[in-house]
Amino acid sequence: MGRVRIVTDSTADLPRELVDKYGIIVVPLKVNIGHDVYRDGVDLTHTEFIDRMIREDVLPTTSQPSPGEFVAVYERLAAKGESIISIHLSGKLSGTVQSAKTAKTITDYRDIYVIDSKTASMGLGLIVLAAAKEAYEGRSVRDVLSTVNDKIEKSFVVFLVDTLEYLEKGGRIGKAGNVLGTLLKIKPILTIEDGQVVPLEKVRGEIKAIEQMTRCISERTDNTRWYNCAFVYGNRYKSLNRLREKVLDVIKCEDPLTTEIGAVIMSHVGPELIGVAICPD
Repeated sequence: MGRVRIVTDSTADLPRELVDKYGIIVVPLKVNIGHDVYRDGVDLTHTEFIDRMIREDVLPTTSQPSPGEFVAVYERLAAKGESIISIHLSGKLSGTVQSAKTAKTITDYRDIYVIDSKTASMGLGLIVLAAAKEAYEGRSVRDVLSTVNDKIEKSFVVFLVDTLEYLEKGGRIGKAGNVLGTLLKIKPILTIEDGQVVPLEKVRGEIKAIEQMTRCISERTDNTRWYNCAFVYGNRYKSLNRLREKVLDVIKCEDPLTTEIGAVIMSHVGPELIGVAICPD
């Protein structure tokens, strides 16, 4: 059995320097804007994507990688005799993990483990990073799989969207709810439970929303232990700094990450987003 290699998809939103450092292979989803198709995290910068969303006022659509794209990755790693752990966006949010499972059945190689993270963005990213660090250190595939399953069980994400507009356009809420929320300046706080996006709170005003997010995180963590945490943002970096300061006052996190949220997630919730992923160290 060769070394363990970690495969994920672009919704993990991992910073490029960490992907390169730990040899993580990222298979991109695709984002469609009008007649244009882009590979998430490859063909369009964070700023360019936000500019197009705002300027053109269109609802982007997304699509998962094909099984063939995963087959190409798996066969390349299999040729080296490497163990493959492929960790992906929640199967309830995308067909990506199903494409990976299909690719596994096509690939004539037994040492492939496809895992549904049941989360997204840096919730997925922190799980992938934990696995990649252990693989980098030479841990066995069994040890890495054990870590992945433990992190999936104990990790969580909390994020704040500025408007319900994109959720309404995507059919997740009624139009009346969007109009009322906008008029009252209500900020929805969301989380992911059992692989699905669910509302956590609705708070009037950003300052109160960030305070409520911090309380939710405090209630779900233990101030005697250390955590890994990652802060993500769309078009509201200043708001993210406020959230970061509040959260780091209530949890122990030695080296928090800050990263841009990818185009796929923004396509579904809009560019005015901030959030945090928490994972026990």
